[in-house]
Amino acid sequence: MSEYTQGHSEYIFSGGFMHWLPGYTQYQQMRVYFLGGYKIHLSADPNEGKEVARAMLPLLRDMELYHKIVPDRSRYDAMNRGRQQGKFITVYSGPLLDKFLRVTKELDALLRAHRFTPGPTPSERLGGHAREEQTVGLSRMIFYTTSPDFEL
Repeated sequence: MSEYTQGHSEYIFSGGFMHWLPGYTQYQQMRVYFLGGYKIHLSADPNEGKEVARAMLPLLRDMELYHKIVPDRSRYDAMNRGRQQGKFITVYSGPLLDKFLRVTKELDALLRAHRFTPGPTPSERLGGHAREEQTVGLSRMIFYTTSPDFEL
């Protein structure tokens, strides 16, 4: 059972993350037409993980966005010691800039309202982790990358 998704059976564990299944169907339909797009990472201070998850996951479900989250503090701590640092929640917003902007604006507003502490800055996996992902918003907790094709 996941520390961050308790009480929500629509999440399944796969590949080291808890994936929100209702959003996955929509994500797969989008991939028929667009293989890539915007991938958003929410980076949280590990000490605030439960609170960030409690605030953000309902919003992501309400927005019907496919997302995944590390299952527990120990996995997030391990990720933060390696090349996957700062990737607490991953959101696949799709290929359209206007949707990406709407999503990040809503996420940022909620993160700022709670005054959460930013976590580590993620690095770009597709670039060999040689550079940091780009940040967006005022919370300093939202990062993103774009790609012509995303692998889960």
